[in-house]
Amino acid sequence: MDKNLTILLTNDDSHDSPLFHHTITALARIGNVEIVVPAAEQSWKGKAMTRVGPLYVDRIDLHGTPAWSVTGTPADCVNIAIHNLLTERPDIVVSGTNIGKNVGTGFIFSSGTVGACFEANIAGLPALALSQELAPAQFQQWMEKRSFLPQTAAELSLGLERMIPLVWREYYSRTDLPPTTWNINFPAVSDDDVRIVNARIGHTFYDRCFTQTGDQFHHNMSMARVDQSPDTDDCVVCAGNISATEIDIRVLGQGLG
Repeated sequence: MDKNLTILLTNDDSHDSPLFHHTITALARIGNVEIVVPAAEQSWKGKAMTRVGPLYVDRIDLHGTPAWSVTGTPADCVNIAIHNLLTERPDIVVSGTNIGKNVGTGFIFSSGTVGACFEANIAGLPALALSQELAPAQFQQWMEKRSFLPQTAAELSLGLERMIPLVWREYYSRTDLPPTTWNINFPAVSDDDVRIVNARIGHTFYDRCFTQTGDQFHHNMSMARVDQSPDTDDCVVCAGNISATEIDIRVLGQGLG
């Protein structure tokens, strides 16, 4: 553990996510972890921030680990942490580990996990977005029960315990890191031979996101148009490897044709 390294950790699934707790454990072996997390789930919030209305911050305990809980978005958490809560600037921001993968253009820019990292980049900090692919039945279990079956939980814990340090050694072992985001997606099934593969963001987009019941609309995405090219983030993860894509917001919109 590097006691001189401060990691700011957040997510968009809120503090009761079991994958969040596994991530805390893995990162605590690497450096000093400061936790600022949304008080309630904030999935699909992208880099949205709270412009109108107050935010409230509470001190909470996560299985013996002190943390702050914020009634806002992941990006709110990062900004408040950096500029209001922490006594010193963190060295890096980590967001996740998200329940479900974040691959393809349509989903990356919708992701609260990735949005927290973009907020870190705006503050001039490097960031790491971690997401975990799940089998459909596992994801459905989480959506319905907000928990995993014991065997699933054990498998996910072992996988993250192995893969998070692997990613850290590959991308974050130096000190001269640029203020970019590495978007990392872990495969649903991995073994000791799992590889990290640099991939491009797939041109994956979605169609209808809401269904109507009476006078109400509820999020219920109908389908996605998936880019199945072999060099995309989604294809790398589906092949059982860790996808890694660097996103540099400094170059967005800079092409002059």
